[in-house]
Amino acid sequence: MDILQDKSTRYYITFLAAVFGIFLLLTFFFSWIHGRQAQQLLFEREQTFVSSLMEQGVSWTAIARAVKGAEPTGESEKLLRQLGHTQAASFWLFPSIDRSVRLFGMAVAGAVGVLAMVLLGVTAHFLWKREKLYRQAEGIITQFSDGNFENHLPGNKNGSIYQLFSAVEELAVALRAQSGKEQQRKAFLRDTISDISHQLKTPLAALHMYTEIIAKEPDCKETVERFSEKSMQSLERIERLVQTLLKVSRIDAGSIVFHKEWQPAAGLVESATADLSVRAQKEGKQLLTEGDSAQKLFCDREWTREAVANLIKNALDHTDEGGKVTVSWEQSPAMFLLSVADNGCGIAADDMPHVFKRFYRSKKAGGRQGIGLGLPYAKSIVEGQGGILSVSSTPGEGAVFTLMLPTEAQKQSPQG
Repeated sequence: MDILQDKSTRYYITFLAAVFGIFLLLTFFFSWIHGRQAQQLLFEREQTFVSSLMEQGVSWTAIARAVKGAEPTGESEKLLRQLGHTQAASFWLFPSIDRSVRLFGMAVAGAVGVLAMVLLGVTAHFLWKREKLYRQAEGIITQFSDGNFENHLPGNKNGSIYQLFSAVEELAVALRAQSGKEQQRKAFLRDTISDISHQLKTPLAALHMYTEIIAKEPDCKETVERFSEKSMQSLERIERLVQTLLKVSRIDAGSIVFHKEWQPAAGLVESATADLSVRAQKEGKQLLTEGDSAQKLFCDREWTREAVANLIKNALDHTDEGGKVTVSWEQSPAMFLLSVADNGCGIAADDMPHVFKRFYRSKKAGGRQGIGLGLPYAKSIVEGQGGILSVSSTPGEGAVFTLMLPTEAQKQSPQG
């Protein structure tokens, strides 16, 4: 039975069984004492009766026959009735019997009283401990409802009440996790809004300034055209910034579903470098690709293409004229590795821990392009697909960003 799994309940039931056993033993004991006393009273009565008959000269044979008589006669009953000795007479009329009954009653009453006091005392203690346990649980559950999960309900014991406490603890753990997720979501939303607000200040201020200049010289065609072009550039920058921030936020919030399929590595890299090749030529930089054209990777094509494109943009941003950016890939049994290496300025040791932080710009970046979202964006895309994006660099010699995606599904789909 479940009720017997609770140790305190088992102790209490054991105590009740012990009290019942003691009560039976006392009943037998007092019955035996009362029987012995009744026997003593009967013996004394017979002694008195025999002595009276002997004093009156009755023979021993007649006395013995009278003592051993089995059944009363009608004349004896009549005589005893005349003497007032009937069954209807109160026992207190017989001093010896009255004394015996009183002593037996007092003994039984005393024993029952002691047992009742012990039973009430132990029952009160049991109920007090159980009530104390309930009050303690009530206080802790109230703390749970207030969001305080520092204390825990009594546990590590058997019994229905402790099973209930265990279920409440599991519910509290779920509530705590939910509360933590809610706090994370609020912090994420707050940080995202703060990032957007902070990054929009500069282009919005520029737009405001350009508008004022145009308003002051509306008749100057050259001025209007010049600052209209600058306004368009600021608007484009705002659009790119907002779009990128929204994408990063959606990925970090887990609202993006990546549709992964087997993709030719060469085709994906070619798509990522298509537009950037023109930029590299204009800036006098080399953009090279190296890898087995037959190899494939398991990924979401469009999102992964954007991640690779952002890594290439970052490499071009930090490579001077005449520099070289190389996109290479290789496949191992467990991972597909795609690297973007450049021979640009590299990354200082102080900047390495902050490379993937949003809007982080090295103090040594100078007037280089970028707003500090490309690398965090690429990292979110890669990690969203269960991959890893790492970086290694030697200052003055360049940097290597390595994108690693798992290939667990390789056994299910051949390369060809």
